[in-house]
Amino acid sequence: MVLNDLGLPREQVMVFGDDVNDLGLFRLCGFPVAMANAIPEIRAMASYVTASNDDDGVATAIEKFVAIVR
Repeated sequence: MVLNDLGLPREQVMVFGDDVNDLGLFRLCGFPVAMANAIPEIRAMASYVTASNDDDGVATAIEKFVAIVR
């Protein structure tokens, strides 16, 4: 519903996860990113595996894949 409200196609959404509670989100969105410490099921579904939670994995992936316009 949120994506529809924003007019964003799910194929253009990057999501991050590491555990069972993220499986649905990984199935729904276009670019799932697993943390290095993720469970095997999440890592298998990921388009990319980034650093662990403790090593700023979310920031690392954003810097790699998202162009920031200033």
